[in-house]
Amino acid sequence: MQSDENADSRRESRRLLATALVVAGLVVALQFTPLKQWLQEVQTLKAWVANYGWKAHVFFVLGSVGAIALGVPRLMLCGLGGVLFGFAEGLIVSQMAGVLGAYGAFLLTRRWAPKQWVERKLAGSDSLRRLLAHPSVGTIFVARQLPVPGIIPNVLLGVVGTRHSTFLIGTFLGYLPSNIPIALAGSSMGKESLQRAILQVSLSMSALAVFSVLIFWIRRRLKV
Repeated sequence: MQSDENADSRRESRRLLATALVVAGLVVALQFTPLKQWLQEVQTLKAWVANYGWKAHVFFVLGSVGAIALGVPRLMLCGLGGVLFGFAEGLIVSQMAGVLGAYGAFLLTRRWAPKQWVERKLAGSDSLRRLLAHPSVGTIFVARQLPVPGIIPNVLLGVVGTRHSTFLIGTFLGYLPSNIPIALAGSSMGKESLQRAILQVSLSMSALAVFSVLIFWIRRRLKV
């Protein structure tokens, strides 16, 4: 169990670090290559989105929920939210979209999916099944950090009859450690100032390091 825990933590940390490094490379490219013209177009797009006010946020959340349901990676949409709305607003709309998308899959499984069919589909997810055998906010939080497709915990939690409040709180908290660094990194791509962009990428990587240590400590405490 301990070796599995360490391996999962390392894989997830590497995945998020690779994403942050890619964004850092793009930030530099946008400042010092002909791609800088694209940065001006991003500013125009941000101004256009801002003209719609709260409606833009609603459309983004609804569109993201639908995209997540179709299999679009949640973190990609989180980064896009950071680009379009900045860090704080991008994080908020991404959190809402991610939680609502996950909750929709949870409800569909809970109400209509045949339990035996779901059990067969999840036959290869033994470690996750053990973790979520008795769902709590803590175990759901940890499950959201594992390098597995997000749909799998949603379906499994629907099958085992998880309380709605437990699912929502655990999922909301579980998405923060990945959404915060990615929203910061995405926001950096929309900055005209190189100094501010580098600062946000640095903050993104720092947040990633802090959350990695925190998640490792929580898993040790919960022994999962």
